[in-house]
Amino acid sequence: MRLRRFLRASDGLATIEYVIGAAVVLGTLVIGVSAWNNGLVSRLQALVTQMQAVR
Repeated sequence: MRLRRFLRASDGLATIEYVIGAAVVLGTLVIGVSAWNNGLVSRLQALVTQMQAVR
């Protein structure tokens, strides 16, 4: 019952809800950038290794 009342409430979002939402968005962004960066670093290392082998 409380959930229905909460979902039907027409009040604006509380500050804590904005903080939680921002934390979720920023956390997801950090995880994505970190994973992308780790993949990029490994590819660059492989490229450098290949270039050293050519010499």
